[in-house]
Amino acid sequence: MLLGEREVNGRVDHDRIEVGRNEGKFNKLTIVVENSDLELISFKIVFGDRTEYDPRTSHFFKEGQRTRVIDLPPGEHVIRYVDFVYKNLPGGGRARVAVWANKIGDATPPPPPPPPAPVQWDNRGWTLLGTREVNGSVDHDRIEVGRIEGRFDKLTVVVENSDLELMSFKVVFADRTEYDPRTSHYFKEGQRTRVIDLPPGEHVIRYIDFVYRNLPGGGRAKVAVWANKIGEAARPAESWEARGWKLLGETVVNGHGREDDDKIRVGRYEGRFSKMNIVVLDNDLEMIDLAVKFEHGEPWHPDVKAIYNADTRNRSIDFPGDERRIKWIEFRYRNIGRGKAKVQVWAK
Repeated sequence: MLLGEREVNGRVDHDRIEVGRNEGKFNKLTIVVENSDLELISFKIVFGDRTEYDPRTSHFFKEGQRTRVIDLPPGEHVIRYVDFVYKNLPGGGRARVAVWANKIGDATPPPPPPPPAPVQWDNRGWTLLGTREVNGSVDHDRIEVGRIEGRFDKLTVVVENSDLELMSFKVVFADRTEYDPRTSHYFKEGQRTRVIDLPPGEHVIRYIDFVYRNLPGGGRAKVAVWANKIGEAARPAESWEARGWKLLGETVVNGHGREDDDKIRVGRYEGRFSKMNIVVLDNDLEMIDLAVKFEHGEPWHPDVKAIYNADTRNRSIDFPGDERRIKWIEFRYRNIGRGKAKVQVWAK
């Protein structure tokens, strides 16, 4: 039985689901997270006699994930209310949390199916320079390369086994010049960066330095660095599946290192939408601000401030309220690197 659901607003949010005696008595609970990733900080159940139960479910949830079945303590099973403290993860939309309960005497539902296997990328034509396992909350590692590995013009970083926050990534060449591709990013397990073009000139890599950390609630992430030798063809980064989404428009970010403003005009004839996605192509960019003007009301500013790698997209961003007509979408952003990023807005 669905006891209730809430949408997580803002950085840290506190919500309550009132239940009451009329719903009946329960012996098991489970929590389901939808629409975006989420950090559940605390979760407390208060029964009809005002006793409390904290199942200690502090956890990072991926979109579509649920807790294991939580057995309630013996005794009073009438639930008065359920309290949450949680927060959306940076770069995502607004997570929705649903609490389901099993009535005493009813059969417990079967466990959820296993999660899909992480997406594998095609590494044909690439040379593995090294791998490291991320230890602890914040970790610093180095991959030594050297002259015997050859000369390279492209790199890509692959993350396996768990989610990861990559805080900094620096390439040092044989002549001791340095290159920082600004790949600060949250990685999901099985994800990789777009292809990183190395600067022209000295292509013998001396070493690569990382600063990164595992995300709480997960395992130990493994980071692998692959490189493409000069003269060999590098395979493109993965694209995303756009079926079911409508392209509202696209813009090109002008300038290098300076802010640019653009607007996509939509109009009432495009229809009504409940969510959108931002897709970045051709170059990295820094998203500074995003404003969505609906048919009525003031412009809405979702929290999308982040570094976007080329050929990546953000998670679904849910619009506030019901389906809305969009008048325009306005960006403030800037290119990172030598190229010009292309930004597409998709909605459904």
